[in-house]
Amino acid sequence: SLYKKQLVISIICEDTPDMQNRVELDRTRTDRYGVPGVKIHYQLQENTKKMMTHGMGKAKEILLEAGAKRTYAYGPVRNTGWHVMGTARMGRDPQNSVVNEFGKAHDVDGLYVADSSCFVTSSCVNPANTIQAVALYIADKIHEHVKN
Repeated sequence: SLYKKQLVISIICEDTPDMQNRVELDRTRTDRYGVPGVKIHYQLQENTKKMMTHGMGKAKEILLEAGAKRTYAYGPVRNTGWHVMGTARMGRDPQNSVVNEFGKAHDVDGLYVADSSCFVTSSCVNPANTIQAVALYIADKIHEHVKN
């Protein structure tokens, strides 16, 4: 046949929190209004590499058991849907978090963060529903704050 049958298994892992992985302002690169850009610091952790290798090995076993004639694996795939989270960590202690449990910044009055950057960890699946739930929760807290 002209078309080969293919089955793809994707391995999705979750990095554990790492203080070295972060987003910071890049004051050396500004837009025309002087607003700084961002600089992303990210290093794939050894534990994540081990999880990916383990997952790819198990996927190969499954495919061979199911009758696959050939298998191959590669990863990590750069710039293909990574969910960078946790850059404005939520917590009660300003020494190790950016926003409180209501999404309000510890150091900037009136600033709230209502997206996945306030997650301390992800669930290793698409975060859209969790982002929506957190955003609605924080919106309610902002409304309560403004009302009072």
